[in-house]
Amino acid sequence: MDRKRKSKKQRKGEESGTVMNICDLPDPILYHILSSLPTKDAIRTSVLSKMWQHLWKNISTIELREDYHTSEPEKRQKFMDFATKLLRDFDCSSLKKFDLICRVGKNASQVNQWLCGFINPEIEQLSLRFEQIWEPLVFPDHLFTCATLTQFGLYMKHIFKLPSSIHFQSLRMLRLVGVIFPDSSSTKNLFSGLPALEELTLIHCNLKNVKAFFISSPLLQKIKIVDKEDEEDDGLNFSNKVVIFGTNLMSFNYSGDFPNEYSLCDSASVINASIMVQVPPSPNCWDDDCMIYSRLFHLGHFVFKLLRELPNLEWLTISDDFVLALSRTRLLLKYLPFFPNLVELNLDSIDGSIDLSYSGLSAMFHNSPNLEVIRFVRGVFLPKDDATCILDCIPMCFSTDLKLIEICDFDGEEEELFAIKVLLQAASALSKLIIRSYSFQYKGEHIDRGERLDKLHQQILRYPRRSMDCEIDVEHIVIE
Repeated sequence: MDRKRKSKKQRKGEESGTVMNICDLPDPILYHILSSLPTKDAIRTSVLSKMWQHLWKNISTIELREDYHTSEPEKRQKFMDFATKLLRDFDCSSLKKFDLICRVGKNASQVNQWLCGFINPEIEQLSLRFEQIWEPLVFPDHLFTCATLTQFGLYMKHIFKLPSSIHFQSLRMLRLVGVIFPDSSSTKNLFSGLPALEELTLIHCNLKNVKAFFISSPLLQKIKIVDKEDEEDDGLNFSNKVVIFGTNLMSFNYSGDFPNEYSLCDSASVINASIMVQVPPSPNCWDDDCMIYSRLFHLGHFVFKLLRELPNLEWLTISDDFVLALSRTRLLLKYLPFFPNLVELNLDSIDGSIDLSYSGLSAMFHNSPNLEVIRFVRGVFLPKDDATCILDCIPMCFSTDLKLIEICDFDGEEEELFAIKVLLQAASALSKLIIRSYSFQYKGEHIDRGERLDKLHQQILRYPRRSMDCEIDVEHIVIE
């Protein structure tokens, strides 16, 4: 419909102050509406009328997502042709958000053209995921000095070619997955050119070409690192060093087996941390007890070092291997720092429930005098010959502040029940014990388990406890 030719009904609607048609909305609002649609749907509106024919060319968001799981050549060619035609017809100067997922393969030159065309100097949000990369991709130089970019995500299992000049003036969120950093110098330039960075995520990034670099941003608040050892590494050569300066850092999240050495400086502001470490796998000597002990010993030193750099934690999540590795550093445990602000400790596990007898776990309890909540995310057990681990020297928090214990993934095994009995005998300030058990409906196991849990609940209620006011709940959660 021509906007200049309005019906009598439309004019009457305007006089009464009501909008009669979407066509009467101002162009900026129409651009915003179109930008919220999937790109192909926005383009399809061009057939509605002459007015709509070119509106889509000014949208601020483009999403190009190839289904890279399919092996049909025709679908891939259609995607490639669509993206190339879109670049030709679209006004990229108005683009604020660009989202691209595709396989590269032998089409690197074509993908490079898309990068240079769609990424304009005023882009604000950029999300790129590339599969099957056979040669380095070339990003436009103006990307690395873009003053408007606030969010940048890159998934690319290949070398990330970086220019000598890097300065992301406004970048607040950076997420890199699978990226291979080219060398120490350019990597240093990247992480020193992020003055506005608030959140940083590094997942399975490869530092084989980098010996050391610093991550420093005065506004950095959250950092997440997922780091796995290269299968070709022997697991004992910690040659790559990453130093994180975080004067305003509040959250530190690490998961992996420490193939690289991380240090936190000026990190007293961190109040929330998750350190899910794993014992590095040994491809050749996994059955060698000496090798396992050596790996745990090295891991324990890095865990101990990290804890000393996080003195003001309020919430902490650690893995069973974290506790096991810390337990292997017995000579260092007496130097373990106190955590006077820690109120919540979550004990997670990668392989199964955690052993309550670990000396590292006992040390964490003793050095957290104001602990209020303990969660055993994957369960807890205690061999019967280790009952003295807590009862002989009860941690202060068990008598003063510990109000809640949660035990998940409960199976009702004898050593699990014994751990519960010991915890009830040790915690005099406890207000509530929550025990959760899971079963799958499709396996038909939920009926029998429900009856068994009712009996176990009654058994647990008869256990002696130091806190007579403690409420004990056993929850059966059926997963459909």
